[in-house]
Amino acid sequence: MRNKREYMLIPILIILGMIFGVLAKAGDVAIQGNVFGNILYSFGTVSTGIFIWVVICTVIAVLSKNKIWSAVNVLLFLAAMIFAYYLYSHFIVNYLVWRIVKFWLIMLIPATVSSFIVWHIKTNRGLKYTVIALGTVIMIFDMFILQGALPIAMIMDVILYVVFLVFILSKRFNKTQLRK
Repeated sequence: MRNKREYMLIPILIILGMIFGVLAKAGDVAIQGNVFGNILYSFGTVSTGIFIWVVICTVIAVLSKNKIWSAVNVLLFLAAMIFAYYLYSHFIVNYLVWRIVKFWLIMLIPATVSSFIVWHIKTNRGLKYTVIALGTVIMIFDMFILQGALPIAMIMDVILYVVFLVFILSKRFNKTQLRK
C-alpha cells in the first residue's frame, strides 16, 4: 500500500473537521462573561471569516503527498467540518437553513480545486507568493471588516498568519517532500 500514510490521515482529518465544526458553531452562540466564553466567542468570530479555513486547508494541502491527495484531504476535512457544524446547529441551537447548507456544500468544489492548485506552491515560486498575497488580503479583510478589530480575534489571526507563512515558506514542507 503506497499511500498508507494518506489512508491513515483520513480518520484524523474527519475527526479534526468535526471538532472544528462543533467549535465554530459553539463559538457562534457562545456567551461572553468568563475566560472560556470569551475565547470561544473569539474563535467563533475568527471562524466566521474565511482566513482560518484558508490556513487550515493550505496546511493540509502542503502536507499532502501529492496533488490528488491534497484535494481529497481538504474535501474530507471541510465536509466533516460542515457536517458537524450543521448537526450542532440543528440539534443544539435548533436553527438550520437548508439554503445555507447547500451553498457551503457547493463551495466544497472550489475549495477542493484550490487545494489541488495550492499543492503546487512546493515547486512554483510565483504561485507561492500569489498565495501569500491572497492570504494576507483575506486576513486583513477578516480582521478589520468581518471581525471589527476584536483584540483576541486579532491575536488569533496573527498566530494563524504565522502558521500560514511557516507552512508556505518552509523548505522542509516544500521540495524535500517531493523527493519521497
